[in-house]
Amino acid sequence: MQEQALTEGQVSFFHTFGYHVFRNLFSPDELAEIRREFDESMADQYSHRPYDGSERHWTVMMDEDTPLFASLMEDPRFLEPARQLFGPEVLGIIVDANRYTGNTGWHPDTVSPLQYGVKFAFYLQPVGADTGALRVIPGTHRLFPFTEEFSEGVRSAGLREVPCQVLESQPGDVVAFDLRLWHASHGGSADRRMCTVVYYNNPKTPEEVEFLRRQGGDNVKIGLDAFRPRRDYLYSARWISNPNRNPDRQQWIDRLHEIGYFDAQRVIEAPPAA
Repeated sequence: MQEQALTEGQVSFFHTFGYHVFRNLFSPDELAEIRREFDESMADQYSHRPYDGSERHWTVMMDEDTPLFASLMEDPRFLEPARQLFGPEVLGIIVDANRYTGNTGWHPDTVSPLQYGVKFAFYLQPVGADTGALRVIPGTHRLFPFTEEFSEGVRSAGLREVPCQVLESQPGDVVAFDLRLWHASHGGSADRRMCTVVYYNNPKTPEEVEFLRRQGGDNVKIGLDAFRPRRDYLYSARWISNPNRNPDRQQWIDRLHEIGYFDAQRVIEAPPAA
């Protein structure tokens, strides 16, 4: 396993411009297993509504039926750079998989300066400027919160008209970006397969704690409610039980319990009826 610690220069670049690209993070054998787990999990989660290219599919990939995916949040190739960027107490939040259709408009991945972190994204096919590669507006994470004029101006412009950096990638590459960074994609197939590993900054102030507490329920809405996979919870009871006693996972679970992130309905798998 090749660790991908960031140099001081790379950390500075990320904090200045909001992104970094890791090349060849996954081996060919890992990619083959990732594709197998992706295909099987998506087929299972959408057996009631098979993918036909008309709408995006999304699901969590953190349980024993997808063991390689489930290991990624605790994998030092992701966790150590996340800690370098946002501190040793950064919180592992989710590993997921997506099947996209068409363009993705300009947006950041948070709505508040009180909630931020890093997303690692990787694609299962080559992506370029007009085939679905992530494109970012460097440095926009430093402008947060945004004015209405800026947000409306970016969103009203054509995807290819906004000055940006296109982050082309091959299977095996991983793109890391600040959740506050404005990003989009243009083109892409009717089945653009992107997977992500997400970490949140560990909140320090009462205001940050309260926002993260609410984020648990918000993640149910933007995930389960929006895309309607078969599963009806974000975190399985088994994941919460931390059967392998991983100390990193336990730190995250304890802190998120303390904050109240897990309190909203359907964040955690409901216990079976008596």
